[in-house]
Amino acid sequence: MKRTLQGKVATAVLLLAPLVVATVAQPAAAQQPQYRVAESRQGTISGMTIDSDSGLRPGSTLRISVRATPGARWANLALSDDVRVPLRERAPGEYVGSYVIRQRDRIDPTSQMMLRAGWGEGPVAVAYNYPPAFRTQAMGNAPATANAEVSNFAMWPRGDRMEPGRVVHFRVEGTPNARAAVRVPGVIDRLDLREERPGMYVGSYTIRRQDDINAFADAAAVLRTGDQRVVAHLDRGGYNR
Repeated sequence: MKRTLQGKVATAVLLLAPLVVATVAQPAAAQQPQYRVAESRQGTISGMTIDSDSGLRPGSTLRISVRATPGARWANLALSDDVRVPLRERAPGEYVGSYVIRQRDRIDPTSQMMLRAGWGEGPVAVAYNYPPAFRTQAMGNAPATANAEVSNFAMWPRGDRMEPGRVVHFRVEGTPNARAAVRVPGVIDRLDLREERPGMYVGSYTIRRQDDINAFADAAAVLRTGDQRVVAHLDRGGYNR
């Protein structure tokens, strides 16, 4: 299946020059100690990269990479007061992490992210602005996402032609450039379909001896685009092909 993720946000590289003083600005109601340095005798934070597959929409995956002095005991990136992403040292001096945005998260891209790491007694911290593309989406200027729709869901063969070893074919027609899958209760948990041409998704499954043949009548197609999701069941015209 061709997976085209709409609203792709270009990777934003955020560089911090040596010895830059970083002031953390926080609301008076949530003030914490003000860390004003990006480096210390223990360690230095030199830069960060953050990207997303769909901005800050629920379900989007953020990926973070930080360049800093090797050997930090801990490191994390605070996206908001309630969302903090732990980072691990994948290679000497390279700290990485990822986070899938939840429906309940309240992340304001017009505020700042706070990167913290600890090598010794006290933490090193620096504030970063969100990339411009994140802020543009927050102001309602993000590219429009097409509504998720399924116009037809077909499966063949059927009836007495369905037996162990037989290949069952699925076809879903709907919104182009989406993600489509099929599930059959008790038989197929998720079968990803490929986009054969714009808006047409196809896939196949070979029936196993232990499969419940009758369950295929309850097959369902799931199509996702952005944060939208639609489920379609077999229509009789498609099922009788």
